[in-house]
Amino acid sequence: MSKFKSLLDEKQAELIKSLGLSEAEIAVYLATLELGQANVQEISRKSGVKRTSIYNFIDSLKERQFLSEIKKGKRRLYSAANPASLLQLEKSRLSSLEQLIPSLLAINNSGGNKPKVTYHEGIEGMQEIYNQMLHDKHVIYVWEDLDRMFSVMPKGFTTNYPIERTAKKIPVRAINRDSKFSREWTAANNEKYMRESRFVSSDEFGTDIEIFGNKVALFSLRKDFPFGVLIEDAPLARTLKIVWQELWDRLPPASTA
Repeated sequence: MSKFKSLLDEKQAELIKSLGLSEAEIAVYLATLELGQANVQEISRKSGVKRTSIYNFIDSLKERQFLSEIKKGKRRLYSAANPASLLQLEKSRLSSLEQLIPSLLAINNSGGNKPKVTYHEGIEGMQEIYNQMLHDKHVIYVWEDLDRMFSVMPKGFTTNYPIERTAKKIPVRAINRDSKFSREWTAANNEKYMRESRFVSSDEFGTDIEIFGNKVALFSLRKDFPFGVLIEDAPLARTLKIVWQELWDRLPPASTA
């Protein structure tokens, strides 16, 4: 309430904000409450809010029943709602919302069988998906291109994420694109990071696909525009897990030598 005059301290003014009022609207309401009946000029002088600003929202305060308008000849005067009536007004709104809840829940539940798909742009967006994996704590089945992953994701992530995942005891079973770097990194890190790998000879993936629980995460490791898509759908996750398992079973175990 630093910009406008107020009879309340900051904590009390913050409570009034819970009614959905801006600082200027609070100042106008309090000024009108103190004045009893007043025109816009008097309210402006008392509240410290410019008349032009008051005209921008006074109709809204009337509609929401914080102010009422009284006409005396050609003059328009305003009075503030009794503070006790504000409580009754909020109770009435709450009651209306409670009656609406069953209908809202019915709308929400009607989409219960639909897959949930979210798009996550950029490095930070992709990290949100990885954080979801840490939260869910399911075994992670993955097709991964470690060369591309380490060239796109920041070093802090590629260092810290395996540590955090291991601390939460979340194992990874990975089908890796075969490369010198991938072989060396997995040989040095698989055991300590609860990983098991098998390798497939392929051109660069440029992607990372992870299946965990009933979710599938698709990452595009484009250097110019990385992004991720998270799909929550049990049948899709189950089907991709079957495809992953078929390939896994045909690949020889990675040498630990």
